[in-house]
Amino acid sequence: MITCPKPGLNPLSKLVLLVSFCVLALRAESPGHAAVPCGAVLLAHAAIGLPPAILWRRLRGIAVFALVLFLSQLFLTGGGAPWGVRAASGVRMAMRFLNIILGSHLFVSTTSAEDLAYTLMRLGLSYRYGFTLLIAMRFVPYFRLQSNTVLQAQMVRGIGVDRPSIKGVWCMARYTLVPLVVTALGRVESLAISMEGRCFGLHPRRTFLRTVPFRPVDALIIAGAIAVVGAAAAIL
Repeated sequence: MITCPKPGLNPLSKLVLLVSFCVLALRAESPGHAAVPCGAVLLAHAAIGLPPAILWRRLRGIAVFALVLFLSQLFLTGGGAPWGVRAASGVRMAMRFLNIILGSHLFVSTTSAEDLAYTLMRLGLSYRYGFTLLIAMRFVPYFRLQSNTVLQAQMVRGIGVDRPSIKGVWCMARYTLVPLVVTALGRVESLAISMEGRCFGLHPRRTFLRTVPFRPVDALIIAGAIAVVGAAAAIL
């Protein structure tokens, strides 16, 4: 068995950190409390070397949706609540949403699908489910690439799938969904035939070529995350 030589935390400790971060984000009752984990996760993005321009390009749609959440709380909340209460409620809801998305993005950016699947299978998850998780995560960039290919092909044919209008959105959904589904089904069928040819699932257990190490620092981080969540639950 080969031990993974890549430095960094074990995916299990990262997963515990993500869950703890989401719990803290949901427990925050004031905009100030919600801003603390938001600043921490933004600093973590900077620590891994992700430029702010790339982060903004990836998450600008999420920021727009958070703004929609804030405005909906500000203008659609009934009951005669004061504007200050509405604004605080909108900021709290938007910050909770942003914190969860930012934390999840940091986890995905620093954790490979293979390491996560291997770690979960070493913890007792059936390798059938672990392989399903791995394939699902690997299919995401494939679907993105195929979607861009289909869109460009339809634009070459003169179909207005790139027009910023209701008709353009309808054309994009109509003329890209069917080709994308057909392509995905063909890829899935090929994968299923390949797995059957290799007798996947014949044995209840399997061996692993490599493993992801679990270091003492991972145990300390897990214990610290649980302690912080417990303390926050008692204080907030």
